[in-house]
Amino acid sequence: MSFVNMEFPHELKELYPDQIVEVRGNSDALTVILKADVDIDAFKNEIKKKYSDLDDQQILFIKHEGKQDFEKLILE
Repeated sequence: MSFVNMEFPHELKELYPDQIVEVRGNSDALTVILKADVDIDAFKNEIKKKYSDLDDQQILFIKHEGKQDFEKLILE
């Protein structure tokens, strides 16, 4: 399911309160910090499915809290 001409919501923390600890960044890129028990691949897949066909490309850097490694996700 895709949404045509959709803008990426910057209220991700409000939409996924049980999964996200913090969201920070700007219109160029967002850093999303997930709770330690969240499956990062499942989260990325859900975001990809829900937010396709965006008006503007959005880059997310996703990581678990307490870890240093980020995974990059580009939504278009």
